[in-house]
Amino acid sequence: MYYKIENKKSEVYKKLHKMRTRELKIQKDNRKAIEDKTGLEFEQFLGCAGQQNYSRVTIFNGFVFTSPDKVDLKVWKRDKDHKNVFVPNRKTKVGREMAKFLENGLKKGNFMDPFDILKLEHPRKFTFPFVEITDNEIIVLFLDEKMEPTDKNVIEITKREFDELLKK
Repeated sequence: MYYKIENKKSEVYKKLHKMRTRELKIQKDNRKAIEDKTGLEFEQFLGCAGQQNYSRVTIFNGFVFTSPDKVDLKVWKRDKDHKNVFVPNRKTKVGREMAKFLENGLKKGNFMDPFDILKLEHPRKFTFPFVEITDNEIIVLFLDEKMEPTDKNVIEITKREFDELLKK
C-alpha cells in the first residue's frame, strides 16, 4: 500500500525524516569509507542497491574500479560472472579482511525501524518497507498490504500519486 505524510510537525514525520536522512548519510559515508579503505574510486558496484534489504542501505559485494590497473590482486579478484567487477579475494588474508570490512565494517540501518516508528506489529512475513523524502519534503511510504498505519498523518494514496510524488 502507498502512503504519504505531509504534516512536518507530526511525530511520525519527524522520526521518519530523521531515519531516512540518517540512512542517506550512511550511504554517503559508506561510499567514502570504501574509497578510503581501498584507495580506489569506483563507478559501479555489485550488490544490493537501496533500502530494500535488512540493513536499509546499499550492500556492496564488488566494484568496477575507475583504475583497474591499480587493483591489488592479493586483495581483489575478478568476479566469475562479471569480468569487469572485482570482488574480495577470499583466498588471501588481506582479501578476507576486505570481505569482512564490506560485510561488517560499514554502517547500517535496521529494516524494523519504519515498523517501530509507525507502531506496526513486527511481521513474520513482509515486504521491505520503502521510505523516501521527496524534493518537496513529503515523505512517501510503501508498506506490505498487511500493514495498516493508524496514525492520522499517514495518508493512503494511489500508486500513481506515489510515482508522481517521487518524480518531483
